[in-house]
Amino acid sequence: MAKIMVVIGIREAAKILRENGMQISDGDLRAGIEQRVYPFGDAVTVTSKPVFHIYLPLLMQWIAERSEEVANG
Repeated sequence: MAKIMVVIGIREAAKILRENGMQISDGDLRAGIEQRVYPFGDAVTVTSKPVFHIYLPLLMQWIAERSEEVANG
């Protein structure tokens, strides 16, 4: 059986990142997703404005990986 991917918005994702020590604005996160800097989301252009999909499990995995890097120095 396939897992359901939980999708959150930019504001919630940026809040989670800030709560985990990253200084990031909503706009910076949008730009990073569009430029494919952050692998935990996608930007889909439907009309003139992109729609952002942030995948919560991938975001949490990305945070955990960076937390391990900091802890291990």
